[in-house]
Amino acid sequence: MNKQINEVTGLCVKCKLCLEECEFLKGIFKNPEELVERFRIGDFKEEPRVPYSCNLCDLCESVCPSELNLGDIFLELRQQMVEEGLGPLPAHKRFVERDQEWVLSDSFSLSLADPSANGCPRVFFPGCNLAGYSPSLVLKTYDYLRKKLPGTGIILGCCGAPTRELGEETEFQKIMKNIESEMEKLGASELIVACPYCFYTFEKYGPWFQVKSLYELMEEIGLPKVAKNHDYIFSLHDPCRTRWNEKMQDSVRVLISKMGYQIEEMKYSRELTRCCGAGGQMYFADFSLGKRITKHRGEEASHDILTYCASCRETLSREKPAIHVLDLIFNPNWESDRLKPSNNASTRKENQAKVRGTIQERYARP
Repeated sequence: MNKQINEVTGLCVKCKLCLEECEFLKGIFKNPEELVERFRIGDFKEEPRVPYSCNLCDLCESVCPSELNLGDIFLELRQQMVEEGLGPLPAHKRFVERDQEWVLSDSFSLSLADPSANGCPRVFFPGCNLAGYSPSLVLKTYDYLRKKLPGTGIILGCCGAPTRELGEETEFQKIMKNIESEMEKLGASELIVACPYCFYTFEKYGPWFQVKSLYELMEEIGLPKVAKNHDYIFSLHDPCRTRWNEKMQDSVRVLISKMGYQIEEMKYSRELTRCCGAGGQMYFADFSLGKRITKHRGEEASHDILTYCASCRETLSREKPAIHVLDLIFNPNWESDRLKPSNNASTRKENQAKVRGTIQERYARP
């Protein structure tokens, strides 16, 4: 921690851009010097909510002339608080940890090879958020992948990002080891990932296997036939975990163009994109701050919001009609479904259980 604090002290050019651009930072600190001093004296142990109120979205690094990432320090503070028994917060234990326990249990987790093929060189990993949002999108995407790439297996589960965001590094490593073990059992070496957050987590912290973005892959192997609507314009929201992933951002835009839809780039997009408000498990630390960030992001969109993160879709739908890019491909009722409110926790679990039950019924070998 001292090394990171000294780095901030030595490299900060006192421009205050991080405070100006971040809703969280500017609401708590007057200048970077105050921020560093509070880190140094361990003040956050007296205010445990503060380290857990960061989105961990990397925006500070994107706007900083010295490319300092204050979120890394907040994450390390969370890890330190967990070690000392001060974290995570009660709301995280009540909601996030229970959700993690559910998606990592046999209620949702499952690993299967493609029953129609002898080998399993690759695996589709839809992630827990996409399954909680729309079972149909998971099932149709998997059918599409099996048709295009026979031998594609599937792993249902969570990448462990929420656990890591809480500062529970030991538990996070266990989740990673389990996924690695399931890949080895299936004999797979490539993981096809639908969720940008999962992709970021696997690519940065994951084991030996190759990680492939579903959207880059779809650009390569071709889209199924879809109805085109050249008159429909969306405001495209880039998930914050794609901030440094230009290839994924480009591939999504190519897919949208091939389907005949138009997009309007939001003022803050690509490397300057704003978080939807759900990042870093912020809502459970400071609900009013998370709600304010979501509201601001919704107000930046001139049209209905299109995104490629299920969590972003669910969060932003509280402020504006929103849809997932996979809806445009696999959901013929997307125009009406874009008006649907976000699913509550109970519905998410029902959807996740439905995905597991359907996958097992259709594809488990006798």
